[in-house]
Amino acid sequence: MTTRREEVANLGDLLAQSVARYGDRVALQVHRHGEWLRLTYRELLDLARAWSSTLDVAPGDRVLLVAESSPEWAIAYFAVMLRGGTVVPLDPQLSLADLGAIADRVGARLWLVSHTVAERLAGVPGLVEITDFAAVPIAPTQEARGPEASARADVASIPFTSGTTLAPKGVPLTHANFLANVRALVTVAEIDERDQFLCVLPLHHVLAFTASLIAPLSAGAAVTFVEKLTPRALLEAMQATHTTLVIAVPRLLALLVRGVRANVEAAPPLTRVLFRLFTLKARAWRGIGRAVPLLAPAFRALRALLFRGIHRRFGGHLRFFVSGGAALPPEYYDALDLYGFRVCEGYGLTETSPVLTLTPPGRPRRGTVGPAVPGVELRIAEPNEEGVGEVLARGPSVFGGYLEGEGADRFVEGWFRTGDLGRLDRAGYLRLAGRADDVIVTGGGKNVYPVEVEWLYRDLPHVKEFCVLGLPDPGSAGEAVQAVVVLEEAPDDASAQAWRSDVEAAITQRARQLPTHQRLRGVHFWEGELPRTPTLKIKRRQIRSTLLRK
Repeated sequence: MTTRREEVANLGDLLAQSVARYGDRVALQVHRHGEWLRLTYRELLDLARAWSSTLDVAPGDRVLLVAESSPEWAIAYFAVMLRGGTVVPLDPQLSLADLGAIADRVGARLWLVSHTVAERLAGVPGLVEITDFAAVPIAPTQEARGPEASARADVASIPFTSGTTLAPKGVPLTHANFLANVRALVTVAEIDERDQFLCVLPLHHVLAFTASLIAPLSAGAAVTFVEKLTPRALLEAMQATHTTLVIAVPRLLALLVRGVRANVEAAPPLTRVLFRLFTLKARAWRGIGRAVPLLAPAFRALRALLFRGIHRRFGGHLRFFVSGGAALPPEYYDALDLYGFRVCEGYGLTETSPVLTLTPPGRPRRGTVGPAVPGVELRIAEPNEEGVGEVLARGPSVFGGYLEGEGADRFVEGWFRTGDLGRLDRAGYLRLAGRADDVIVTGGGKNVYPVEVEWLYRDLPHVKEFCVLGLPDPGSAGEAVQAVVVLEEAPDDASAQAWRSDVEAAITQRARQLPTHQRLRGVHFWEGELPRTPTLKIKRRQIRSTLLRK
């Protein structure tokens, strides 16, 4: 007799419950060395139990997991869970010095590393190399039970934040934190055993771990890994597996949209003409859907039919994309929406396991990150006249404090201070306005929110990346609102100069329609990509410092 999902004690028990329900269904798969390698739920647990028996780990021991996203990563994670240990998931690209510093901070018992990492860190004591699962015979177990050692309140993982200016902080997350967030995601996204997930984000980030691994495994879905994040590899995987859900960051969605556009531009003239005609028709249909919301689903279905060739390239079974980790530029939301895809934006932090909000697939709303997921409460602290204030959150997925007891100042009467600014609309959908420490205060005393200004200046011509920040205003004691622009790659110097002029002219034109405090006072053209955190948030402080040094 299996327990209900709500009653499982820990992540190991969650896997055991799924084995009891979906034992012979595919859990994990990867295309490697020219063939598809697959693990059923039962085989996943069998391998995790076999690997755990070789680990010198006691309940509560901390184990570094330093590996690329793969089935082996998941097996290693559950192997530690079955010993009652705590996993410290880290970026495999971190230097030895950074890895060693974190290992010392957490008192790591041992390091589980991929072959690639083991080669790079050869000679470091305490390394245990993760074996290719296809090379290990699977011995069946007699029963599918999780660990008895871990309680819901025990720490399952200690991920580290990717701060833009401060040293990363360890974030202890309990089994209860993860289980609460998984329940919420499965409910809102309506995940079940028919789903095929494409895992494209690194599993050492909590978004990928919770939303692309644990949530699908809890519901009997299959998770596909891609070893090379190229457009071709992604599309081939989506076609081969009939992918239904992709949890992505904006950069990946931008890659897919650009791939579609490049494919169109390389097509014969007649195909390009037809695509433009389809685009005009799709925009008209979308306009009707936005004017009459009840008709929106029908007109999205018509757009999907119109662009069925693009849908076939994406596997033909995609239910929706989920975008998180950073703000999705409107250009890419609009492009995917135009082609008939549903895009659901979400929001959360490492400290919240991580998802706080998610747009319901049946009720997408452009420019928002959705309402709070089940179990989460949101509140706006000290809202201004526009309703903007710091976003506060509480609920069972919110952590209890940083490693070594830090972070008491992040809580106010039981509410977690996210450090993000936003406002809630009448339907309870959250609209983010940027980080609290990114607010631009003009000489006239106006507060300007970079994310809102970026939205107002969306769709500028020839622009690949765009961000807004404040720089000292010589004419006042405040800051001037300025933009940093990365142009698309121009064919020659003359075109690049012409494109700069086009961007400046478009900004001037757009400014005439905006309030004075939201008008851009300067434009800086940036060479190369904008610096970002590992979760792809723009490092505005670093950009600002660079500009001030010029």
